[in-house]
Amino acid sequence: MKPYARVLWNAIKLRIHGLRCTKYKVDGIQLFGWDSKFVFGNGSKISLSERISSDGRLTVIVGNDADLEIGKYVYFNERAMISCQKKIEIGYNCKFGPNVTIIDNDHCFNANNGVNSGLVSTPIIIGKNCWIGSNVVILRGSIIEDNCIIGAGCIIKGTISKGSIVTQERQQHVKTIETEE
Repeated sequence: MKPYARVLWNAIKLRIHGLRCTKYKVDGIQLFGWDSKFVFGNGSKISLSERISSDGRLTVIVGNDADLEIGKYVYFNERAMISCQKKIEIGYNCKFGPNVTIIDNDHCFNANNGVNSGLVSTPIIIGKNCWIGSNVVILRGSIIEDNCIIGAGCIIKGTISKGSIVTQERQQHVKTIETEE
């Protein structure tokens, strides 16, 4: 079955959310899952290139005066999340596995008062042709250059050089359960 209804539904939903934006540009068709969620803040800048797609729920939150740019042919798997309070840029032809979180902000906190509602935010840039595995968390200030692979379960903070494969080694410990006598 052709996804005409889904394309129309996304065009309407995105246009309604785009009314709050100061810059709103959507090229071509978008194939977001039916239950995808979009929250665009006042004065935000949204630029979505053609053929962005998701399986299942994609959550996109763009704060007031924040800037989100997603290149063409980007794919998000089930339960991906983008939280943009300053700027997130994703290059073309990137693939994101299930449960990927891209978040350019942290809550402010200190030893005397703990966590408060203020946010500190630093841009995230993801280059073109990147493959981000399942359960990856990309933190504020991260730069992933072109043609990188980020393995499942990685937490990314900082710069990943062009053409890199990133994995995080974890040891698995297996013990036999002792039996009672």
